[in-house]
Amino acid sequence: MERIRNIRNAISDSSPVAKILSWLLVLESLMLVIPMSLSLILGEEDWKGFGVAVMVSGCIGGSGAYLFRDSVNRLTRRDAFLVISLVWVVYSLVSMIPFMAGAHQLSAASAFFESVSGFTTTGATTIADVESYGRGLLLWRAMTQWIGGLGIVLFLIALFPALNDSEGIMMFNAEITGMTHDKLHPRIKQTAMSLWMVYSGLTLLLIIMLLCGGMSLFDSVCQALATLSTGGFSTRNSSIAAWGSQYIATVIAVFMMAGGVNFILLYNALHGKLREMWSNEVFRVYIFIILISSVIVGVYAVDYCNGSVAIASYFHVVSAITSTGFSYADFSAWGSLALLITLVLMFLGACAGSTTGAIKLDRVIAIFKNIRRENMLTVFPNHVSKFKMGGKPVSELLMLRVEGFVGLYFIAFVIGAFAMSAYGYEPFDCIFASASCMGNNGLGYGFTSSGFGNLPDAVKWIFSAEMLIGRLEIFPVMAVLLPSFWRKRYR
Repeated sequence: MERIRNIRNAISDSSPVAKILSWLLVLESLMLVIPMSLSLILGEEDWKGFGVAVMVSGCIGGSGAYLFRDSVNRLTRRDAFLVISLVWVVYSLVSMIPFMAGAHQLSAASAFFESVSGFTTTGATTIADVESYGRGLLLWRAMTQWIGGLGIVLFLIALFPALNDSEGIMMFNAEITGMTHDKLHPRIKQTAMSLWMVYSGLTLLLIIMLLCGGMSLFDSVCQALATLSTGGFSTRNSSIAAWGSQYIATVIAVFMMAGGVNFILLYNALHGKLREMWSNEVFRVYIFIILISSVIVGVYAVDYCNGSVAIASYFHVVSAITSTGFSYADFSAWGSLALLITLVLMFLGACAGSTTGAIKLDRVIAIFKNIRRENMLTVFPNHVSKFKMGGKPVSELLMLRVEGFVGLYFIAFVIGAFAMSAYGYEPFDCIFASASCMGNNGLGYGFTSSGFGNLPDAVKWIFSAEMLIGRLEIFPVMAVLLPSFWRKRYR
């Protein structure tokens, strides 16, 4: 009874949360109008599903914004975690409506999986034949990835001046991935705006370059939205291989690689601070891993590539480490070592502060440095040893948080793999599929090489949870599940 009372009191004290979620729902309804309009113009039946989604999100969001209009904007730390945890679920629930009420009418499990995969930029799909879908739905799939790339709440911070103080900072820290969080400007709104300007500018540049490569305007827009967000939803069944263009593959690979870089580093580089980018340890490791992996994978792929093996191996490695999941060649035929490298890259991920998923190289580097320090202390117990990341010393508390994150990450991954294996699938297929969803990667192998649509509904729900946990980097979700989180004294 006390726990129920704590939850009830917490909900009654969370009108700022309801207000922000209402704003976000209104924002989603406005974004849904874009693909709905395209479906109407093209005479596609999917406009009805979009219409229902617009009505639902608009009415609920509008009503909430009106009812809580006088609510103070002051957020507690608990409120910030609630907003971050709930918004991804709420957005996905609304986004599944067009998939369920459209021309193809996916099941609830498949529609939710598709929506979560979009917003978390995973790119795993339950749709076997995407080319049979209307352009409105295909555009919405790409839009969900672009919206979720930098973060839904980060977009809200950029738009609303009311979230320019400590509230915005708390939500910024809760949503931006990585060990630590840096700001470009003193005011959090300026930082959010700068990041979105870089993100939007690179997306526009990619659209233009794809148009120059002979891709249609619609395909260019969809592929660009899915590339910078490192999402991986394509408008073609065979992904990027459908165009058979080395130019398009190279351009997309370069922009995928950019999407894997910390966007604060990209912002500074675009403002002439190139030396700062190269002096960043994580960025150098990122480049080194891509180069070495591309060479090794290329050696094993040389007998299976019709075109340039260098482009094919580079594209695949970048797609794997950035958790994009685009395909340019059939990597499953490249041998066991190439598959294992792919799996390792899916766990590693790229730089923190990027649009990518997985563990992130920042944490991996910190763990290796800590192992080296512990070895030193074993030999020289009185030796004072500390290490730095990004020029800042790493505290014991932060290191414990990193180790806790990695431990929980692998626990969630194992649960997903066991859940799929309970239905009799091959062990490596289960491992690969769970790693793909947990790391927001989207690549498939074996049974999931043609998509996740044939998986049992129970596995789809579990993998959907994995994608959400992976995107939110575990701790915001874990915090909400703790009984102490709902006690008033911990606000």
